[in-house]
Amino acid sequence: MNNSTNLIGNILILAAISLCVVPLLRPKIFKRQDVLLIIAFLISGLSLLFQGRYLNELPQFSLILLTASAIFYTAESIRLRIKNTKS
Repeated sequence: MNNSTNLIGNILILAAISLCVVPLLRPKIFKRQDVLLIIAFLISGLSLLFQGRYLNELPQFSLILLTASAIFYTAESIRLRIKNTKS
């Protein structure tokens, strides 16, 4: 973890793994579109983890913002699905 892009890569990989666990715990809230999110999180997380050598501050900041918005979208989507299955 010598720079912040490695941390972002680890966060994206953990988000992908947590999305893989959702169908095992709550299969009713898992949708087919989540597979695309898992693939996108894994590809971008692995590429940031192994090739993340951004030295400028602006690309790092934009990667942090994109990661935060992607994880927020995923969490909000799952929260809404849980709310709809309870009603």
